[in-house]
Order: sequence, then structure tokens, then C-alpha cells
Amino acid sequence: MTNHPTMLLGRRAVLGLAALASLTAMIPAGAQAQAWPTGPVQLIVPARAGGGTDAAARILAGALQEQTGQPFVVVNNPAGGGVVAAEEVRNAAPDGQTLLYFHSGIFAMHHTGSYEPDPLQSFTTAAALAVGGTYALVVAADSPYQSVDDLVQASIAAPNSISMGVQVRGSTHFMAGLLMMDSDARFRIVDAGSDADKLVQLQGHQIDAAFINTAGTLQYVQNGDLRILATIAGSADRDPGAADVPSLAELGYADALYGLDFLIMGPAGMDPAVTAAIHDAVASVVADPAISGQFDTMHMPLTAVPMGETQARLEGTDQRVAATARLLGLN
Repeated sequence: MTNHPTMLLGRRAVLGLAALASLTAMIPAGAQAQAWPTGPVQLIVPARAGGGTDAAARILAGALQEQTGQPFVVVNNPAGGGVVAAEEVRNAAPDGQTLLYFHSGIFAMHHTGSYEPDPLQSFTTAAALAVGGTYALVVAADSPYQSVDDLVQASIAAPNSISMGVQVRGSTHFMAGLLMMDSDARFRIVDAGSDADKLVQLQGHQIDAAFINTAGTLQYVQNGDLRILATIAGSADRDPGAADVPSLAELGYADALYGLDFLIMGPAGMDPAVTAAIHDAVASVVADPAISGQFDTMHMPLTAVPMGETQARLEGTDQRVAATARLLGLN
């Protein structure tokens, strides 16, 4: 039987397409069209420039920009204690190009009434980064309070006389509340804003004490401007970056335990492929020794939570925060 020319051409075309498909499959994933990012990315940070959260966000943004080849812009927006930044992202297009770089304090905001949307329902958490660092209970270097006991006893002797700077209804408010519950101290709670704001107010003697990310205080301690009385984290362990400072739990305040995760969040309804791409990119960056070394230098070691464990971890955090808010009468 003689092959018809068009039939022969058809077979050749099929063979050509098959070969093309095989070659395409062999192209590395990074060389094919990527799910994310498809253009410039805004990383919205609900904190002023200069604090630990801002510094960590900028390291991450720079590394992601180098990895993906797309611009990453850090936008600081501390207005409303994080509410304005959260709302900007919640109402953005769910394409992964506008992301929130916040921490698990957003659950405290929700359960204390300062932020109505439920973080579990209103956002897509693309990546969770477990923070190995701590928060510090800090006073000015010339403060009369040389220890936590000094601070607590003075507060018991004269309730509400000592001002404690926190971000009201945020994580540091919970930390102060846990210390008060464990010690019978009665501090005068002052809404002092972000860590950067607290640093200024401590040095200006506008507040007596504050809880601030330990990494962000060390330079001021070394310069002789501040003194750390104790640290607080999710365990009783000391912070390796401030090894001479005891933890609150070590000092006998057994319930003063409060861990923190940084969260990369986008609007609800994001494409799972985009979410996975963000998670993988962030996990790759924080696993890079050159990048993780920068976080270690800041005494803020970060570990990416596996994607399959993130939801359960967030739900557990949400439940603990809700219970603590009820206990402190903050909801």
C-alpha cells in the first residue's frame, strides 16, 4: 500500500510534537513559566522602619528578589497597630503580588477585638517561620529597677505607678499580662506602638519598661542606653544572643511563656499553586546558610514550618491565644 502524502506528514507532525513534549518536560522548572511571582511584589510590614520585624522583612525581600528576579518592595505601614496593613492585604487581589509580613500577634489582635476579620478565614498563610529568638523585658540603662523582682515589687507596692509599654491587644500586651498574672504586679499599660516606637520612648523616659524583640534591643544595650531584665519565649530557655540574661520562666514566672511565628500572608482564595510557590521560595531562602546566617546574627533564627503542618500550627496558636485573652479579660 502506498502512503498518502498527507498521512505521512501527519505522522511526522505527531512524532515532532511528541519530541517537543519530551524536550519541554526536560526543561528545568525554573526555566518554564512560574506560578509566582509574575511581577513586582509588595511586602507590607505593619511596623516602622528600624525594628526587628522590619529588618527581617528586608533581608527576606532582598533574598527573594535575587532568587526570583522580580522586584520585592518593603512597604512600612504601622498605622492602627497593624490593622491598616492587614486590611490592605486582605482586600488585595489574591495573586500573591501583595503580601503581609506579620507575626502570630495577629491572632491576639483578633481575639481582643482590635481586628475583626478572622485570620484563619480571611487570609491565606503561604509560609510560617518559627522564630527561635525571644522578647526582652527592657528598661532604660539608668532605671532604678535592676531586676524583674525590683520592677514587680515596686508595682505591687504602688499599683499602676509603673508604665509598661506594649502594643495594646497585641503579643506584647499578652506578655505583660502573663507576667502580671504570675506575680500580682499591676502595671499601668501604655499603648506604645511598635518596637521602634518603644525604643524611642524608653530612652526618652516616657515609659518605664517594655517588651521588645530581643534582637532589636542588643545594639542599644551595647551602647549603654537600655538594660534587659529578662527574656520571654515559648520555652524557659535563655536567648543565646543574651546568654547572661535569665528567662522569666527561669526566674519562677512559670506561665510567662509566649512563642512567636512570622507569617507570610495573602488574601483568602489564593491559587494553591501560587501558595505552594511562595512557601517553597521562602523555605529555600531561609535554609540558605548565607541568609540564615544574617538572621542568626540578629539573634532571630528562623525555620520554615513544613507546608503540611502550617494549618494545624496556626489553629493551635489561635486556640491558645483565644484562651489567654479570655483569662486576661481582653476580649
